Amino acid sequence: MIYNTQFSIHLRPHGTTPPKICYGINDVTGNTLVLTNDTVLEFDQDLAVGQHRFILEFANKTNDTPDMAVEIVAVTVEGMTTDRFKWAGVYYPDYPEPWASEQTELLPESHKGATYLGWNGQWELEFSVPIFTWIHKLENLGWIYA
Repeated sequence: MIYNTQFSIHLRPHGTTPPKICYGINDVTGNTLVLTNDTVLEFDQDLAVGQHRFILEFANKTNDTPDMAVEIVAVTVEGMTTDRFKWAGVYYPDYPEPWASEQTELLPESHKGATYLGWNGQWELEFSVPIFTWIHKLENLGWIYA
């Protein structure tokens, strides 16, 4: 089965140089954007039943742009906005060298609930379709009767 799924992601750039992102559902091919102002990415797609993921890839930070970052301000699903939606995302940073090698403790591979992307890397939000089932489970609303 196919279900129409609507959601949006509100992004805010930080720093003097605009961050560049690639994004998409299930892959990031073809959708590139330079964030110069607050931006809302909107999706209204027919998706098959099953697991999907929204991917946001932050790619152009260098050692010369230490203040550059991308903030996930809000995630809205089917017209509903709650912090739990954005906190369900997982950030997989590409730690910069030589900083990463100089750390005395092992750096985590991912950060669940991160909404401030201060390094290059990917932020992923896994969800299932039908989306209302995913919302029900995420909000811990109890049993679902089919």
